[in-house]
Amino acid sequence: MPHSSLLRGQFNPSTSTSSSNIIRRRQQRQRRRRLSSSSSIKLECKISLGEIKFHTFRGHKVAYRETSSSNNNNSKTTGPCVLLIHGFGVSGYQYRDIDLTSIAKKTFAIDLIGFGKSDKPDSVDFSMEFWREQIIDFIKEVIQEPACLVGNSIGSLAAVHVASSEPELVRGVCLINCAGGMNNKVKQMPGDFDDFPIQYKLVGPIFKVVLAIIDTVLKIEPVATKIFNNVRSEENVRNALKNVYKTQNRVDELLVKSICDAAKEDGALKCFVNILTGDPGPRPEELMNNVECPMLIIWGTEDGITPLDFPLGRYFENLPKTRTNTRKTSFIKLDGQGHCVQDDSPELMNELLVKWIAEDGL
Repeated sequence: MPHSSLLRGQFNPSTSTSSSNIIRRRQQRQRRRRLSSSSSIKLECKISLGEIKFHTFRGHKVAYRETSSSNNNNSKTTGPCVLLIHGFGVSGYQYRDIDLTSIAKKTFAIDLIGFGKSDKPDSVDFSMEFWREQIIDFIKEVIQEPACLVGNSIGSLAAVHVASSEPELVRGVCLINCAGGMNNKVKQMPGDFDDFPIQYKLVGPIFKVVLAIIDTVLKIEPVATKIFNNVRSEENVRNALKNVYKTQNRVDELLVKSICDAAKEDGALKCFVNILTGDPGPRPEELMNNVECPMLIIWGTEDGITPLDFPLGRYFENLPKTRTNTRKTSFIKLDGQGHCVQDDSPELMNELLVKWIAEDGL
């Protein structure tokens, strides 16, 4: 599937490293792999997936993966540390092929509490603010210096929360298909559907009623258990991922296993219910005035979870024009890409991130 990029804002690659050249080089590498092997493409994992480390936040175990520039080079780079933050239902494993060793001193992929290999406590009232504090603590205690944050979906929203709350800890933020809230109960902002057809304006109130019913149903434990057991089956997880991913062979057994294994852990059901029925929190638009760092926004045109042509996508696409002063803001629209570009097309994402860190002076 062809990929093209529309770049806006202050991140503008030169002719020799344009988005079309990035895509062309990526396609050439893929062809070389196909020639060298009759099997499906298998990328070497860049994040040290077998070397999971743990940190403690408020008594809860936090899993993370770490790689350093010294892992692949004789000398360490002087670039920034980078923290990768995943989206709903997955883990840091989804950044398995992100390789920033040429530009970043260290790269960390964290598992938010409730997901992946991190604890799944039944006593936590999950919220974006809770994850914000988890990430702030991780930066202070583990990274121990300001970092660039790269997030996907709710991971993007968490990065916005951190940059808004503790700007001194954040050197830059990259948002990949940013979410509007912790769950589907994203609150509506004034003017969201002003120029949309009437049916869109009617959907909002109906959707709220449906979500209220779902909340009630999920709080009935036997019903929630049955739903959860169905959702976490390998077949359903695989099918769900294939509906989200555009590169189907990226939905491999290891990815499916990383999600299903986490869903089998004690407390997973309670976390699932608490997250889906919790307060979605503020929209990113409400936090943006306090975000002072450079920002790169990446959006797949075929994202069916956070569509580009809906109010949130439109807001971010227009942000380079409305974010004022000296705050660098760049928007990249990726034609043919979906919701999880970082794992769907990791080589493309690697090159975009390296250029962003270098050209925005992070």
